[in-house]
Parts: sequence; structure tokens; C-alpha cells
Amino acid sequence: MKFKRSIVRSLIHVIALTFLLSPLSFSDEVGIDQKTITFWSDGSRLQGTIFTPKGIALEEKLPGILLIHGWGGHRGNLNKNYAPHFAKLGFVVMTFDLRSWGESDGFFVAETTLPPVNSVANVDVSGQHIRSIVNPSKMLDDARAALSWFVAEPNLQANNIGVWGTSFGGSLAVVTAANDRRVKALVTQMAPVNNQATFGQIPEGMVSAWETQRARGEITPYPGPESASPGLRGYPDMIAMKRYDPAAYWPKVSSPTLIIDAENEELFDRRVNGLALHQSLKGRIATNYKVIEGKHYDLYRGDGYEQALKAAQDWFLEHLK
Repeated sequence: MKFKRSIVRSLIHVIALTFLLSPLSFSDEVGIDQKTITFWSDGSRLQGTIFTPKGIALEEKLPGILLIHGWGGHRGNLNKNYAPHFAKLGFVVMTFDLRSWGESDGFFVAETTLPPVNSVANVDVSGQHIRSIVNPSKMLDDARAALSWFVAEPNLQANNIGVWGTSFGGSLAVVTAANDRRVKALVTQMAPVNNQATFGQIPEGMVSAWETQRARGEITPYPGPESASPGLRGYPDMIAMKRYDPAAYWPKVSSPTLIIDAENEELFDRRVNGLALHQSLKGRIATNYKVIEGKHYDLYRGDGYEQALKAAQDWFLEHLK
């Protein structure tokens, strides 16, 4: 891809987080049922996990929480460090792997031209299975598909759902909640929720040129190593990143919203992200801006993790129970 790699890499370092949660020990939680599920998003097969308190009656309905992992993460970390802690409080909880991450399918590019057919036909094709792509528009499709699957769970109160997201997943959580009235509570932690502020240095003309190059087949349909940055997992689609504007959805957020930030957040400016989101919501809906001592990754371990988890648990208990 023909672009100024130095500009892009510096910006990626600001908001493109590996978002890998530090594994924390968690003993098997007695009284929680866990099952693996498969669902579909735009033709891609995605994998998820459902956590349900044991012993509930068939007709009993509980509030639910959808968890969204961040850039470079996967649901395995959420399954260990977050989902059981919410489920033991009496919530049905769903985690899932975003497309091309974890156990979910990725993107597919056929290497040969598909034959023209009048309707549906079985064809043998070969191609590339593309993994580790960070494309927020596709991620939002996946989060919407996860929510659509989740609301049909037998023991779930379909109109009483919380959405929780961390880092880039927190940004996806904001947009998902803004677009669905069934979401009654939102928690976003350490999330870059103002993409236009972060990517403002990339000229619009440069992005338009990339789009033309992609449409003409001069660059690959999905990014690869040329968009990577040392120390970060995955390949951000910079066209999709520039077009993604979560701040445009702030006025549509109607769910009580808890925003958690690291006091010394080093990966983006929290003042124009979490704090700005809180200020936009204040006075219109219930909102709280909680700042926890430390840097970004300090909220994934030790006391920072415990404080963030407790704050999220309390928020969901207050607004979903």
C-alpha cells in the first residue's frame, strides 16, 4: 500500500493496542454452566461462549452481558478473567472472537475467477484465508451478529442487556449500544472512542487514493505486513480506520454508561476520548467517569484490574438488576 508508513505507524502506536489481557488465575467457578456456540456474521462463521448460572429453571429469565475483546485479543482471556465474575452475580454472559481472531473464521479471497451461475451452485475454489485483520466496520457487524444471536437464549431477558468492551472493543461497545435499544447498560474501559481526533493527521486525499488503488486491484483487498507496526499484533485496515467515527454515535447513546480510564493512559489522549464522551453524556443520561491509577496495562492486572472489574460489576447490578 502506497502511503507514508511513518505517519501510519506513529498513529497505530497511539491507538492500535495489542489489547491482550494479562492472564490472571481464576479457579473453576462452581455453579456456572459454560457452552461453546457458533454463529454467523456476513457469511463468516464465528465462535463464542455462553456462561449461565447453574440451577436456574427453564422459564427463568436473567439479564445478560455481551463482552467484546479488543485489538489483538480473543475471548479466551475474557473467559478466564471477566465472564465468570459476571455470571456468578446472576447474569447470562456471552463472549466471542471477532472475525479473523481466536477461533473465528477470517476473510477469504478466491485465487481464481468464480464461474457465473444463475442462482446457487457448488464450486471448488482455492484461495487465501486472511487472518488478524482490524477493520472496525466488519467488527461492528460481528458485534451486532453476536447480540442478535444472544437475544434468543432461552434464559435471557432479551430487552435487558449490558454491553462491556475493553480498549478497541470498548469503542465497538459504544457504537453497538447506541444502535440497539435492548442495551440497557454500557461499560467501556480504556477505549479510543474518538477516531477522528486520533487519525486527523492522515489526509483525506491519501485515504481516497488508497481506496482507488484497492478498487483497481493495485493493492491487496486486505492489509498485510506493510501495515503492521513492531510489537503490535494484526494488520489494521487504515481505510476502514479513517472512515470509522464512533464519536458520531455519542448523541445516540441512551444507556447508563460507565467509562473507565487509566489515569496515566499512554496510548491515546483520554481527555478527548473517555473524558469527552462522559462530558457529552452528562446531564442527559446516567454516566460515571472512573479514573484508576496507573497506565493502560495496569488495569489488566493487580489492583487496577480488581478496581475496574468491581466498578463494572456494580454498574451492571445497579442498572440491569
